[in-house]
Amino acid sequence: MHEFDFLGELVLIGAMAVAIILIFQRMKIPPVIGLIFTGILLGPSGIGVVYDEKLISTLAELGVVLLLFTIGLEFSLDDLKRLKRVVLIGGVVQIVFTGMAISFLAFWFMQAIGHGISTSASVFLGFAFSVSSTAICLKILTDRDELDLPHGRIALGILIFQDLAIVPLIIGISFLNPEAAPSFEMVFRKVGFIVLFASGIFMGFRLLMPKMVRIIASLHAREVLVIGALVICFGAAYLTSLAGLSLALGSFVAGMVIASTDESHQISLTIDPFREAFTSIFFISVGLLLDVKMIDLPFFALIALVVLLVKGLLVAIVSLVLGNSLRVSLMAGMALAQIGEFSFVLAESGLRNNVINDEVFQAMLAIIVVTMIVTPAMIAIAPRFAEQVAPALGFIPLVSPDAPLASVKPADSAIICAGEIHAALIGFGVNGQNVAAVLHATNISYSVLEIDRELVRAMRRKGEPIYYGDCMERKSLLRAGVDHARAVVLSISDKTAIRKSIPMIRQVNPKAFIVVRSRTLDRIDELYAAGADVVVTEKFETSIQIFSQLLNHFTVDPELILQQQEIIRRECEKIFRHSSKLS
Repeated sequence: MHEFDFLGELVLIGAMAVAIILIFQRMKIPPVIGLIFTGILLGPSGIGVVYDEKLISTLAELGVVLLLFTIGLEFSLDDLKRLKRVVLIGGVVQIVFTGMAISFLAFWFMQAIGHGISTSASVFLGFAFSVSSTAICLKILTDRDELDLPHGRIALGILIFQDLAIVPLIIGISFLNPEAAPSFEMVFRKVGFIVLFASGIFMGFRLLMPKMVRIIASLHAREVLVIGALVICFGAAYLTSLAGLSLALGSFVAGMVIASTDESHQISLTIDPFREAFTSIFFISVGLLLDVKMIDLPFFALIALVVLLVKGLLVAIVSLVLGNSLRVSLMAGMALAQIGEFSFVLAESGLRNNVINDEVFQAMLAIIVVTMIVTPAMIAIAPRFAEQVAPALGFIPLVSPDAPLASVKPADSAIICAGEIHAALIGFGVNGQNVAAVLHATNISYSVLEIDRELVRAMRRKGEPIYYGDCMERKSLLRAGVDHARAVVLSISDKTAIRKSIPMIRQVNPKAFIVVRSRTLDRIDELYAAGADVVVTEKFETSIQIFSQLLNHFTVDPELILQQQEIIRRECEKIFRHSSKLS
Protein backbone atom coordinates (compact mmCIF):
# COMPACT_ATOMS: atom_id res chain seq x y z
CA MET A 1 0.00 0.00 0.00
CA HIS A 2 3.02 2.27 -0.40
CA GLU A 3 1.24 4.18 -3.16
CA PHE A 4 -0.92 5.78 -0.44
CA ASP A 5 1.99 6.98 1.69
CA PHE A 6 0.96 10.58 0.98
CA LEU A 7 -2.10 10.04 3.21
CA GLY A 8 0.20 9.94 6.22
CA GLU A 9 1.60 13.34 5.26
CA LEU A 10 -1.89 14.80 4.76
CA VAL A 11 -3.03 13.46 8.17
CA LEU A 12 0.09 14.90 9.81
CA ILE A 13 -0.43 18.27 8.09
CA GLY A 14 -4.09 18.38 9.14
CA ALA A 15 -3.44 17.41 12.75
CA MET A 16 -0.57 19.88 13.10
CA ALA A 17 -2.62 22.67 11.50
CA VAL A 18 -5.53 22.14 13.93
CA ALA A 19 -3.18 22.17 16.93
CA ILE A 20 -1.31 25.30 15.82
CA ILE A 21 -4.49 27.20 14.94
CA LEU A 22 -5.96 26.39 18.38
CA ILE A 23 -2.83 27.83 20.01
CA PHE A 24 -2.77 30.86 17.71
CA GLN A 25 -6.45 31.62 18.38
CA ARG A 26 -5.71 31.97 22.08
CA MET A 27 -2.97 34.43 21.09
CA LYS A 28 -5.43 36.34 18.81
CA ILE A 29 -3.37 35.43 15.71
CA PRO A 30 -5.34 34.88 12.44
CA PRO A 31 -5.76 31.25 11.28
CA VAL A 32 -4.06 32.06 7.95
CA ILE A 33 -0.78 32.75 9.74
CA GLY A 34 -1.21 29.49 11.65
CA LEU A 35 -1.56 27.58 8.38
CA ILE A 36 1.56 29.19 6.91
CA PHE A 37 3.48 28.49 10.13
CA THR A 38 2.37 24.83 9.91
CA GLY A 39 3.98 24.60 6.49
CA ILE A 40 7.20 26.21 7.73
CA LEU A 41 7.36 23.84 10.70
CA LEU A 42 6.82 20.69 8.62
CA GLY A 43 8.83 21.81 5.56
CA PRO A 44 12.54 21.98 4.75
CA SER A 45 13.09 25.03 6.96
CA GLY A 46 11.59 23.18 9.95
CA ILE A 47 11.67 19.50 10.86
CA GLY A 48 11.40 18.47 7.18
CA VAL A 49 8.91 15.59 7.40
CA VAL A 50 6.79 16.47 4.34
CA TYR A 51 8.36 15.41 1.05
CA ASP A 52 5.54 15.13 -1.49
CA GLU A 53 5.63 18.80 -2.47
CA LYS A 54 4.17 18.09 -5.93
CA LEU A 55 0.97 16.66 -4.46
CA ILE A 56 0.70 19.54 -1.98
CA SER A 57 1.23 22.16 -4.70
CA THR A 58 -1.43 20.49 -6.89
CA LEU A 59 -3.98 20.51 -4.06
CA ALA A 60 -3.02 24.10 -3.29
CA GLU A 61 -3.68 25.19 -6.87
CA LEU A 62 -7.09 23.55 -6.71
CA GLY A 63 -7.72 25.61 -3.58
CA VAL A 64 -6.91 28.84 -5.41
CA VAL A 65 -9.27 27.84 -8.24
CA LEU A 66 -12.14 27.17 -5.80
CA LEU A 67 -11.43 30.40 -3.88
CA LEU A 68 -11.59 32.54 -7.01
CA PHE A 69 -14.72 30.73 -8.19
CA THR A 70 -16.62 31.48 -4.97
CA ILE A 71 -15.42 35.09 -4.96
CA GLY A 72 -16.61 35.40 -8.55
CA LEU A 73 -20.05 34.17 -7.40
CA GLU A 74 -20.29 37.30 -5.23
CA PHE A 75 -19.73 39.63 -8.21
CA SER A 76 -21.66 40.20 -11.39
CA LEU A 77 -20.47 41.39 -14.77
CA ASP A 78 -21.98 44.78 -13.92
CA ASP A 79 -19.69 44.96 -10.88
CA LEU A 80 -16.73 44.21 -13.15
CA LYS A 81 -17.75 47.04 -15.49
CA ARG A 82 -17.58 49.42 -12.55
CA LEU A 83 -14.01 48.26 -11.95
CA LYS A 84 -12.89 48.68 -15.57
CA ARG A 85 -11.02 51.93 -14.83
CA VAL A 86 -9.10 50.30 -12.00
CA VAL A 87 -8.40 47.17 -14.08
CA LEU A 88 -7.32 48.86 -17.32
CA ILE A 89 -5.59 52.00 -15.99
CA GLY A 90 -4.60 51.07 -12.46
CA GLY A 91 -3.46 47.57 -13.40
CA VAL A 92 -1.29 48.70 -16.33
CA VAL A 93 0.32 51.58 -14.44
CA GLN A 94 0.96 49.42 -11.36
CA ILE A 95 2.63 46.60 -13.30
CA VAL A 96 4.81 48.91 -15.43
CA PHE A 97 5.99 51.29 -12.72
CA THR A 98 6.49 48.58 -10.09
CA GLY A 99 8.46 46.47 -12.57
CA MET A 100 10.67 49.40 -13.57
CA ALA A 101 11.27 50.55 -9.98
CA ILE A 102 12.20 47.10 -8.63
CA SER A 103 14.35 46.39 -11.72
CA PHE A 104 16.40 49.52 -11.06
CA LEU A 105 16.71 48.77 -7.34
CA ALA A 106 17.70 45.14 -8.00
CA PHE A 107 20.42 46.12 -10.47
CA TRP A 108 21.78 48.87 -8.19
CA PHE A 109 21.65 46.72 -5.02
CA MET A 110 23.40 43.70 -6.55
CA GLN A 111 26.11 45.97 -7.94
CA ALA A 112 26.54 47.59 -4.52
CA ILE A 113 27.10 44.28 -2.70
CA GLY A 114 29.49 43.00 -5.36
CA HIS A 115 27.18 40.41 -6.93
CA GLY A 116 26.30 42.20 -10.13
CA ILE A 117 23.56 40.78 -12.33
CA SER A 118 22.72 41.38 -15.96
CA THR A 119 20.19 43.95 -17.10
CA SER A 120 17.89 41.20 -18.35
CA ALA A 121 17.97 39.48 -14.94
CA SER A 122 17.15 42.71 -13.10
CA VAL A 123 14.24 43.42 -15.49
CA PHE A 124 13.00 39.88 -14.91
CA LEU A 125 13.14 40.32 -11.12
CA GLY A 126 11.28 43.62 -11.33
CA PHE A 127 8.32 42.29 -13.28
CA ALA A 128 8.26 38.93 -11.46
CA PHE A 129 7.91 40.83 -8.17
CA SER A 130 5.30 43.25 -9.56
CA VAL A 131 2.38 40.81 -9.21
CA SER A 132 0.58 40.26 -5.91
CA SER A 133 -1.09 37.26 -4.31
CA THR A 134 -4.68 36.90 -5.51
CA ALA A 135 -5.36 34.00 -3.14
CA ILE A 136 -4.05 35.64 0.03
CA CYS A 137 -5.45 39.13 -0.62
CA LEU A 138 -8.94 38.07 -1.61
CA LYS A 139 -9.17 35.42 1.12
CA ILE A 140 -8.24 37.85 3.90
CA LEU A 141 -10.30 40.76 2.54
CA THR A 142 -13.31 38.45 2.19
CA ASP A 143 -12.92 37.10 5.73
CA ARG A 144 -12.70 40.67 7.05
CA ASP A 145 -15.77 41.80 5.01
CA GLU A 146 -13.57 44.39 3.26
CA LEU A 147 -13.80 43.23 -0.34
CA ASP A 148 -16.79 45.51 -0.98
CA LEU A 149 -15.04 48.51 0.57
CA PRO A 150 -13.20 51.00 -1.69
CA HIS A 151 -9.71 49.63 -0.95
CA GLY A 152 -11.00 46.06 -1.44
CA ARG A 153 -12.36 46.90 -4.88
CA ILE A 154 -9.12 48.62 -5.86
CA ALA A 155 -7.24 45.47 -4.82
CA LEU A 156 -9.64 43.25 -6.77
CA GLY A 157 -9.38 45.35 -9.94
CA ILE A 158 -5.57 45.40 -9.94
CA LEU A 159 -5.41 41.68 -9.12
CA ILE A 160 -7.67 40.89 -12.09
CA PHE A 161 -5.29 42.72 -14.42
CA GLN A 162 -2.27 41.03 -12.85
CA ASP A 163 -3.79 37.61 -13.56
CA LEU A 164 -4.37 38.69 -17.17
CA ALA A 165 -0.79 39.98 -17.39
CA ILE A 166 0.78 36.64 -16.43
CA VAL A 167 0.62 35.34 -20.01
CA PRO A 168 2.38 38.33 -21.66
CA LEU A 169 4.92 38.33 -18.82
CA ILE A 170 5.74 34.66 -19.44
CA ILE A 171 6.03 35.33 -23.19
CA GLY A 172 8.25 38.33 -22.45
CA ILE A 173 10.68 36.14 -20.52
CA SER A 174 11.65 34.46 -23.80
CA PHE A 175 13.00 37.82 -25.01
CA LEU A 176 15.29 37.98 -21.94
CA ASN A 177 16.86 34.57 -22.67
CA PRO A 178 20.48 35.29 -23.67
CA GLU A 179 20.64 32.08 -25.73
CA ALA A 180 17.45 32.59 -27.76
CA ALA A 181 16.28 35.11 -30.32
CA PRO A 182 12.47 34.90 -30.59
CA SER A 183 10.90 36.66 -33.54
CA PHE A 184 8.24 39.30 -33.03
CA GLU A 185 6.12 37.63 -35.70
CA MET A 186 6.03 34.39 -33.69
CA VAL A 187 5.10 36.24 -30.50
CA PHE A 188 2.40 38.25 -32.31
CA ARG A 189 0.84 35.07 -33.67
CA LYS A 190 0.91 33.41 -30.27
CA VAL A 191 -0.66 36.39 -28.50
CA GLY A 192 -3.27 36.74 -31.24
CA PHE A 193 -4.19 33.07 -30.89
CA ILE A 194 -4.52 33.41 -27.12
CA VAL A 195 -6.73 36.50 -27.42
CA LEU A 196 -9.04 34.91 -30.00
CA PHE A 197 -9.26 31.59 -28.15
CA ALA A 198 -9.85 33.27 -24.79
CA SER A 199 -12.54 35.54 -26.26
CA GLY A 200 -14.35 32.53 -27.69
CA ILE A 201 -14.20 30.73 -24.35
CA PHE A 202 -15.54 33.72 -22.40
CA MET A 203 -18.40 34.20 -24.88
CA GLY A 204 -19.19 30.52 -24.48
CA PHE A 205 -19.26 30.98 -20.70
CA ARG A 206 -21.88 33.72 -21.01
CA LEU A 207 -24.09 31.73 -23.37
CA LEU A 208 -23.89 28.23 -21.90
CA MET A 209 -23.09 28.42 -18.18
CA PRO A 210 -26.37 30.00 -16.96
CA LYS A 211 -28.30 27.27 -18.84
CA MET A 212 -26.08 24.53 -17.38
CA VAL A 213 -26.58 25.85 -13.85
CA ARG A 214 -30.38 25.95 -14.25
CA ILE A 215 -30.45 22.37 -15.59
CA ILE A 216 -28.30 21.09 -12.71
CA ALA A 217 -30.35 22.93 -10.07
CA SER A 218 -33.67 21.75 -11.57
CA LEU A 219 -32.77 18.09 -10.88
CA HIS A 220 -33.13 18.69 -7.10
CA ALA A 221 -30.44 16.14 -6.29
CA ARG A 222 -27.71 17.33 -3.94
CA GLU A 223 -25.21 14.81 -5.33
CA VAL A 224 -25.73 16.15 -8.85
CA LEU A 225 -25.43 19.74 -7.60
CA VAL A 226 -22.09 19.01 -5.89
CA ILE A 227 -20.62 17.21 -8.90
CA GLY A 228 -22.05 19.76 -11.34
CA ALA A 229 -20.63 22.71 -9.38
CA LEU A 230 -17.17 21.13 -9.32
CA VAL A 231 -17.36 20.31 -13.04
CA ILE A 232 -18.31 23.91 -13.88
CA CYS A 233 -15.58 25.33 -11.67
CA PHE A 234 -12.70 23.10 -12.76
CA GLY A 235 -13.97 22.84 -16.34
CA ALA A 236 -13.88 26.62 -16.72
CA ALA A 237 -10.41 26.72 -15.20
CA TYR A 238 -9.17 24.00 -17.56
CA LEU A 239 -10.58 25.68 -20.66
CA THR A 240 -8.90 28.99 -19.86
CA SER A 241 -5.62 27.16 -19.19
CA LEU A 242 -5.84 25.79 -22.74
CA ALA A 243 -5.88 29.40 -23.92
CA GLY A 244 -2.70 30.06 -21.96
CA LEU A 245 -4.45 31.99 -19.17
CA SER A 246 -4.36 31.11 -15.48
CA LEU A 247 -6.65 28.50 -13.96
CA ALA A 248 -7.78 30.93 -11.28
CA LEU A 249 -8.83 33.59 -13.82
CA GLY A 250 -11.08 31.13 -15.63
CA SER A 251 -12.82 30.03 -12.44
CA PHE A 252 -13.28 33.67 -11.39
CA VAL A 253 -14.93 34.60 -14.71
CA ALA A 254 -17.15 31.51 -14.51
CA GLY A 255 -18.23 32.52 -11.02
CA MET A 256 -19.12 36.04 -12.20
CA VAL A 257 -21.20 34.67 -15.09
CA ILE A 258 -23.10 32.35 -12.72
CA ALA A 259 -23.60 35.20 -10.21
CA SER A 260 -26.32 36.64 -12.46
CA THR A 261 -28.44 33.47 -12.09
CA ASP A 262 -30.94 32.71 -9.32
CA GLU A 263 -29.10 29.50 -8.48
CA SER A 264 -25.77 31.14 -7.64
CA HIS A 265 -26.35 30.90 -3.87
CA GLN A 266 -26.90 27.12 -4.15
CA ILE A 267 -23.63 26.72 -6.04
CA SER A 268 -21.80 28.85 -3.47
CA LEU A 269 -23.09 26.79 -0.51
CA THR A 270 -22.10 23.58 -2.31
CA ILE A 271 -18.55 24.73 -3.05
CA ASP A 272 -17.79 26.32 0.35
CA PRO A 273 -16.59 23.18 2.24
CA PHE A 274 -14.25 22.19 -0.58
CA ARG A 275 -12.95 25.75 -0.87
CA GLU A 276 -12.09 26.00 2.83
CA ALA A 277 -10.23 22.68 2.80
CA PHE A 278 -8.20 23.30 -0.36
CA THR A 279 -7.38 26.95 0.35
CA SER A 280 -6.08 25.88 3.77
CA ILE A 281 -3.70 23.54 1.95
CA PHE A 282 -2.63 26.45 -0.24
CA PHE A 283 -1.54 28.51 2.76
CA ILE A 284 0.27 25.50 4.21
CA SER A 285 2.06 25.02 0.87
CA VAL A 286 3.36 28.62 1.10
CA GLY A 287 5.19 27.68 4.30
CA LEU A 288 6.44 24.41 2.79
CA LEU A 289 8.15 26.36 -0.01
CA LEU A 290 10.43 28.19 2.42
CA ASP A 291 13.83 26.45 2.17
CA VAL A 292 16.58 28.73 3.44
CA LYS A 293 19.30 28.63 6.05
CA MET A 294 18.52 30.61 9.18
CA ILE A 295 21.71 32.62 8.72
CA ASP A 296 20.42 33.91 5.35
CA LEU A 297 16.90 34.69 6.55
CA PRO A 298 17.61 38.23 7.89
CA PHE A 299 19.13 39.19 4.53
CA PHE A 300 16.10 37.92 2.59
CA ALA A 301 13.75 39.54 5.12
CA LEU A 302 15.47 42.90 4.52
CA ILE A 303 15.01 42.59 0.75
CA ALA A 304 11.39 41.54 1.29
CA LEU A 305 10.84 44.65 3.43
CA VAL A 306 12.16 46.89 0.64
CA VAL A 307 9.87 45.18 -1.89
CA LEU A 308 6.88 45.62 0.44
CA LEU A 309 7.63 49.33 0.86
CA VAL A 310 8.16 49.97 -2.87
CA LYS A 311 5.09 48.03 -4.01
CA GLY A 312 2.86 49.42 -1.29
CA LEU A 313 3.92 53.00 -2.04
CA LEU A 314 3.45 52.63 -5.81
CA VAL A 315 0.01 51.01 -5.44
CA ALA A 316 -1.02 53.85 -3.11
CA ILE A 317 0.17 56.42 -5.69
CA VAL A 318 -1.75 54.63 -8.47
CA SER A 319 -4.87 54.66 -6.30
CA LEU A 320 -4.43 58.38 -5.63
CA VAL A 321 -4.07 59.08 -9.35
CA LEU A 322 -7.34 57.22 -9.90
CA GLY A 323 -8.98 59.71 -7.53
CA ASN A 324 -9.24 57.79 -4.27
CA SER A 325 -8.59 59.29 -0.86
CA LEU A 326 -5.21 59.00 0.83
CA ARG A 327 -6.60 56.72 3.56
CA VAL A 328 -8.15 54.31 1.05
CA SER A 329 -5.00 54.39 -1.09
CA LEU A 330 -2.75 53.50 1.85
CA MET A 331 -4.96 50.52 2.73
CA ALA A 332 -4.95 49.34 -0.89
CA GLY A 333 -1.17 49.67 -1.00
CA MET A 334 -0.73 47.56 2.13
CA ALA A 335 -3.10 44.90 0.78
CA LEU A 336 -1.16 44.52 -2.51
CA ALA A 337 2.39 45.01 -1.23
CA GLN A 338 3.29 41.30 -1.17
CA ILE A 339 4.56 39.15 -4.06
CA GLY A 340 2.07 36.65 -5.48
CA GLU A 341 1.86 32.93 -6.09
CA PHE A 342 2.17 33.42 -9.86
CA SER A 343 5.66 34.76 -9.24
CA PHE A 344 6.62 31.14 -8.52
CA VAL A 345 5.56 30.30 -12.09
CA LEU A 346 7.53 33.25 -13.47
CA ALA A 347 10.58 32.26 -11.39
CA GLU A 348 10.51 28.71 -12.80
CA SER A 349 10.15 30.10 -16.33
CA GLY A 350 13.09 32.44 -15.76
CA LEU A 351 15.23 29.52 -14.54
CA ARG A 352 14.32 27.37 -17.57
CA ASN A 353 15.17 30.23 -19.94
CA ASN A 354 18.56 30.84 -18.27
CA VAL A 355 17.59 34.37 -17.27
CA ILE A 356 18.50 33.61 -13.64
CA ASN A 357 20.58 30.90 -12.00
CA ASP A 358 19.55 28.47 -9.26
CA GLU A 359 20.95 30.68 -6.47
CA VAL A 360 18.82 33.64 -7.53
CA PHE A 361 15.85 31.29 -7.97
CA GLN A 362 16.07 30.05 -4.37
CA ALA A 363 16.48 33.64 -3.11
CA MET A 364 13.36 34.65 -5.06
CA LEU A 365 11.32 31.87 -3.46
CA ALA A 366 12.44 32.89 0.02
CA ILE A 367 11.62 36.58 -0.57
CA ILE A 368 8.20 35.73 -2.04
CA VAL A 369 7.28 33.52 0.92
CA VAL A 370 8.43 36.11 3.48
CA THR A 371 6.21 38.79 1.91
CA MET A 372 3.27 36.37 1.91
CA ILE A 373 3.77 35.50 5.57
CA VAL A 374 3.52 39.11 6.75
CA THR A 375 0.53 39.97 4.51
CA PRO A 376 -2.26 38.92 6.95
CA ALA A 377 -0.78 41.16 9.64
CA MET A 378 -0.35 44.06 7.19
CA ILE A 379 -3.96 43.89 6.02
CA ALA A 380 -5.14 43.65 9.63
CA ILE A 381 -3.29 46.79 10.75
CA ALA A 382 -3.92 48.72 7.51
CA PRO A 383 -7.12 50.54 8.65
CA ARG A 384 -5.58 51.84 11.87
CA PHE A 385 -2.26 52.64 10.16
CA ALA A 386 -4.00 54.60 7.40
CA GLU A 387 -6.17 56.34 9.98
CA GLN A 388 -3.08 57.60 11.81
CA VAL A 389 -0.82 58.34 8.83
CA ALA A 390 -3.27 59.91 6.35
CA PRO A 391 -3.76 63.15 8.35
CA ALA A 392 0.01 63.52 8.79
CA LEU A 393 0.53 63.28 5.01
CA GLY A 394 -2.34 65.58 4.14
CA PHE A 395 0.02 68.45 3.32
CA ILE A 396 1.47 66.57 0.31
CA PRO A 397 -0.21 67.82 -2.91
CA LEU A 398 -0.61 64.36 -4.41
CA VAL A 399 -4.04 64.66 -5.95
CA SER A 400 -6.61 67.40 -5.71
CA PRO A 401 -9.71 65.64 -4.40
CA ASP A 402 -12.20 67.82 -6.23
CA ALA A 403 -10.46 68.25 -9.60
CA PRO A 404 -11.95 65.27 -11.49
CA LEU A 405 -15.47 66.20 -10.37
CA ALA A 406 -15.32 69.94 -11.01
CA SER A 407 -17.17 69.63 -14.29
CA VAL A 408 -20.17 67.88 -12.72
CA LYS A 409 -21.84 69.83 -9.90
CA PRO A 410 -25.04 69.09 -8.00
CA ALA A 411 -28.12 70.86 -9.33
CA ASP A 412 -28.85 74.23 -7.70
CA SER A 413 -32.16 72.89 -6.40
CA ALA A 414 -30.31 70.11 -4.61
CA ILE A 415 -28.03 72.39 -2.57
CA ILE A 416 -29.01 72.45 1.12
CA CYS A 417 -29.00 75.79 2.93
CA ALA A 418 -28.26 76.26 6.62
CA GLY A 419 -31.43 76.08 8.70
CA GLU A 420 -33.28 73.85 6.22
CA ILE A 421 -34.56 70.55 7.57
CA HIS A 422 -32.55 67.81 5.98
CA ALA A 423 -30.68 64.56 6.56
CA ALA A 424 -27.08 63.82 5.65
CA LEU A 425 -26.43 60.33 4.27
CA ILE A 426 -22.94 58.86 4.55
CA GLY A 427 -22.58 56.25 1.83
CA PHE A 428 -24.81 55.70 -1.20
CA GLY A 429 -24.92 51.95 -1.62
CA VAL A 430 -28.16 49.97 -1.62
CA ASN A 431 -29.10 51.07 1.92
CA GLY A 432 -28.24 54.72 1.28
CA GLN A 433 -30.20 54.82 -1.97
CA ASN A 434 -33.23 53.24 -0.31
CA VAL A 435 -33.17 55.83 2.48
CA ALA A 436 -32.77 58.61 -0.11
CA ALA A 437 -35.75 57.31 -2.09
CA VAL A 438 -37.99 57.42 1.01
CA LEU A 439 -36.78 60.89 1.97
CA HIS A 440 -37.48 62.11 -1.56
CA ALA A 441 -40.97 60.56 -1.53
CA THR A 442 -41.77 62.28 1.80
CA ASN A 443 -40.39 65.67 0.66
CA ILE A 444 -37.50 65.71 3.14
CA SER A 445 -34.30 67.24 1.78
CA TYR A 446 -31.05 65.31 2.02
CA SER A 447 -27.40 65.44 1.04
CA VAL A 448 -25.04 62.53 0.42
CA LEU A 449 -21.33 61.96 1.04
CA GLU A 450 -19.77 59.11 -0.95
CA ILE A 451 -16.17 57.95 -1.42
CA ASP A 452 -16.69 56.14 -4.75
CA ARG A 453 -15.90 58.70 -7.48
CA GLU A 454 -17.56 56.74 -10.28
CA LEU A 455 -20.77 56.45 -8.27
CA VAL A 456 -20.64 60.17 -7.45
CA ARG A 457 -20.30 61.05 -11.14
CA ALA A 458 -23.18 58.78 -12.13
CA MET A 459 -25.52 60.03 -9.40
CA ARG A 460 -24.73 63.71 -10.01
CA ARG A 461 -25.81 63.28 -13.61
CA LYS A 462 -29.15 62.08 -12.25
CA GLY A 463 -29.44 65.23 -10.13
CA GLU A 464 -28.65 63.68 -6.75
CA PRO A 465 -27.25 66.08 -4.09
CA ILE A 466 -24.12 63.97 -3.71
CA TYR A 467 -20.59 65.03 -2.82
CA TYR A 468 -17.30 63.20 -3.09
CA GLY A 469 -15.25 62.81 0.07
CA ASP A 470 -14.08 60.66 2.96
CA CYS A 471 -16.30 60.75 6.05
CA MET A 472 -13.16 60.66 8.22
CA GLU A 473 -12.17 64.11 6.92
CA ARG A 474 -13.78 67.15 8.56
CA LYS A 475 -13.77 69.22 5.35
CA SER A 476 -15.70 66.48 3.53
CA LEU A 477 -18.37 66.41 6.23
CA LEU A 478 -18.72 70.19 6.02
CA ARG A 479 -18.93 70.07 2.21
CA ALA A 480 -21.92 67.70 2.46
CA GLY A 481 -23.68 69.95 4.99
CA VAL A 482 -23.33 67.60 7.95
CA ASP A 483 -22.75 70.61 10.24
CA HIS A 484 -26.35 71.79 9.85
CA ALA A 485 -28.16 68.47 9.28
CA ARG A 486 -30.98 67.43 11.62
CA ALA A 487 -29.98 63.77 11.23
CA VAL A 488 -27.01 61.82 9.91
CA VAL A 489 -27.29 58.26 8.60
CA LEU A 490 -24.12 56.16 8.28
CA SER A 491 -24.92 53.27 5.93
CA ILE A 492 -21.32 52.30 5.10
CA SER A 493 -19.55 49.02 5.91
CA ASP A 494 -16.08 50.35 6.75
CA LYS A 495 -15.75 49.70 10.50
CA THR A 496 -12.79 52.04 10.93
CA ALA A 497 -14.52 54.87 9.07
CA ILE A 498 -17.68 54.47 11.15
CA ARG A 499 -15.82 54.44 14.46
CA LYS A 500 -13.70 57.45 13.52
CA SER A 501 -16.39 59.57 11.87
CA ILE A 502 -19.05 59.47 14.63
CA PRO A 503 -17.03 61.62 17.09
CA MET A 504 -16.11 63.96 14.22
CA ILE A 505 -19.79 64.36 13.30
CA ARG A 506 -20.50 65.14 16.95
CA GLN A 507 -17.82 67.84 16.87
CA VAL A 508 -19.23 69.63 13.81
CA ASN A 509 -22.87 69.05 14.78
CA PRO A 510 -23.48 68.17 18.48
CA LYS A 511 -27.29 68.12 18.07
CA ALA A 512 -27.46 65.75 15.10
CA PHE A 513 -29.49 62.54 15.41
CA ILE A 514 -27.01 59.86 14.31
CA VAL A 515 -28.23 56.53 12.94
CA VAL A 516 -25.57 53.89 12.29
CA ARG A 517 -25.75 50.64 10.38
CA SER A 518 -23.90 47.61 11.78
CA ARG A 519 -23.76 44.10 10.38
CA THR A 520 -23.22 42.33 13.72
CA LEU A 521 -24.12 42.80 17.38
CA ASP A 522 -20.59 42.69 18.77
CA ARG A 523 -19.90 46.37 17.97
CA ILE A 524 -23.07 47.93 19.42
CA ASP A 525 -21.49 49.10 22.68
CA GLU A 526 -18.55 50.61 20.83
CA LEU A 527 -20.81 52.55 18.44
CA TYR A 528 -23.07 53.88 21.20
CA ALA A 529 -19.99 54.89 23.19
CA ALA A 530 -18.66 56.74 20.13
CA GLY A 531 -21.82 58.89 20.05
CA ALA A 532 -24.46 57.10 17.94
CA ASP A 533 -28.11 57.64 18.89
CA VAL A 534 -29.41 54.50 17.18
CA VAL A 535 -27.53 51.42 15.94
CA VAL A 536 -29.46 49.30 13.41
CA THR A 537 -28.03 45.77 13.28
CA GLU A 538 -28.65 43.88 10.05
CA LYS A 539 -28.76 40.36 11.47
CA PHE A 540 -30.92 41.48 14.39
CA GLU A 541 -33.43 43.32 12.20
CA THR A 542 -33.58 40.35 9.83
CA SER A 543 -34.78 38.10 12.66
CA ILE A 544 -37.45 40.69 13.58
CA GLN A 545 -38.68 40.81 9.98
CA ILE A 546 -38.86 37.01 9.87
CA PHE A 547 -41.08 36.63 12.93
CA SER A 548 -43.16 39.67 11.91
CA GLN A 549 -43.93 38.09 8.53
CA LEU A 550 -44.70 34.79 10.25
CA LEU A 551 -47.13 36.39 12.73
CA ASN A 552 -48.72 38.36 9.91
CA HIS A 553 -49.25 35.10 8.00
CA PHE A 554 -51.02 33.69 11.07
CA THR A 555 -53.29 36.81 11.05
CA VAL A 556 -52.02 38.09 14.39
CA ASP A 557 -53.24 41.62 15.21
CA PRO A 558 -50.84 44.22 13.69
CA GLU A 559 -50.66 46.15 16.98
CA LEU A 560 -49.57 43.01 18.81
CA ILE A 561 -46.87 42.44 16.16
CA LEU A 562 -45.58 45.99 16.72
CA GLN A 563 -45.56 45.40 20.48
CA GLN A 564 -43.53 42.23 20.02
CA GLN A 565 -41.09 44.07 17.78
CA GLU A 566 -40.53 46.71 20.46
CA ILE A 567 -40.15 44.10 23.20
CA ILE A 568 -37.61 42.14 21.17
CA ARG A 569 -35.65 45.26 20.32
CA ARG A 570 -35.66 46.46 23.92
CA GLU A 571 -35.03 43.20 25.76
CA CYS A 572 -33.17 40.91 23.37
CA GLU A 573 -30.66 43.52 22.33
CA LYS A 574 -29.62 43.75 25.99
CA ILE A 575 -29.19 39.98 26.09
CA PHE A 576 -27.12 39.92 22.89
CA ARG A 577 -24.98 42.81 24.07
CA HIS A 578 -24.41 41.07 27.42
CA SER A 579 -23.51 37.78 25.71
CA SER A 580 -21.10 39.57 23.36
CA LYS A 581 -19.27 40.98 26.39
CA LEU A 582 -19.02 37.51 27.94
CA SER A 583 -17.66 36.01 24.73
